[in-house]
Amino acid sequence: MKNILITLIVLAITGCGSPKKVNTEDTVTLTLATTTQDGTHWANTWKVMKEYVEKESKGKLKIDLSFGGALGNDTQLLQKVQVGSQVQLAISSGANLASIVNIIKAFDVPFLMDNSQEPVDLFFPNGKFGGKISEDIQPFFNEKNLRLYGVVPFELRGILTKNKTVRQPSDLKGLKIRVTPNPVERKIIGALGAGPTTMGISEVYTALQTGTIDGLAIPPITSLAFALGEVGKSLNVLNFQLHGSFIVINNKTWENLPEDLQVILQEGMNKAIAETRATYDEKLVSSYDELKAQGVDVYFPSDAEKDAFKQVILAPATQQALESFTLEEKEFFDTLIQKIS
Repeated sequence: MKNILITLIVLAITGCGSPKKVNTEDTVTLTLATTTQDGTHWANTWKVMKEYVEKESKGKLKIDLSFGGALGNDTQLLQKVQVGSQVQLAISSGANLASIVNIIKAFDVPFLMDNSQEPVDLFFPNGKFGGKISEDIQPFFNEKNLRLYGVVPFELRGILTKNKTVRQPSDLKGLKIRVTPNPVERKIIGALGAGPTTMGISEVYTALQTGTIDGLAIPPITSLAFALGEVGKSLNVLNFQLHGSFIVINNKTWENLPEDLQVILQEGMNKAIAETRATYDEKLVSSYDELKAQGVDVYFPSDAEKDAFKQVILAPATQQALESFTLEEKEFFDTLIQKIS
């Protein structure tokens, strides 16, 4: 049996070249890369998928896992998936993915969903990836030579500050708050009277420590992953914005897989989510205790306090997202709002 690695070149993205259909006798090796570390609950999800796919395909489909950003940061991994030669699958935050697939900004609108499991139910109705939202969003990915392969339970952002207690919107006035390049996030922070400061997550620890920034919007699990509880001592669990985790595959790679391997690959994702989704909630609960143990004041705002933030940021953030949308993207956004309402 011949062992091949699916190789796609930039010409394939532009339509100037097209790889041959995979022979059913070939063994296909796909590399799934992520910036998350091995040994985490995220890593466990990918390992469940890998085990299922390799077993059910009887060795015809092999998954190589790369952790800890060994093959690049989020943006670099997405670019590599678009090409498809070195990396065929990657996990990305919504903030980074939105720079390539614009419609993902729809999920940045604040107070869109209430908990981390809602997005999973949205994309995995009845436990299988599919449904109207999954189908309607796929063309936006395909335009970029990507295919949405799945999502894991999203996180929700709160406000972590070095020492400033945040209870109401005015508490953020004048603070320097780290943001991603995402324009919706920048609009939210600006609307709260803070100064948006673009910075990579790897720079945040030192920036908080030295006072270069006063805080950032971040979920509790991610803050632990980067040891930010050591330098940020006040967390408002505002849960105001989704922090999405999307899994994408090179679209040409997908299209050139035999149908039976497509089915097995997708079932692997379905099984991985079904088996591990509960661990994400478990990790969330334990993250609060871990942060408290580090001396972080973890505050859970009331509905009235959340509503005060909502009144300030919802309209400008939604407008920011809509301004960048095409007619088709606006139609998808309307469908999304109707679906989750």
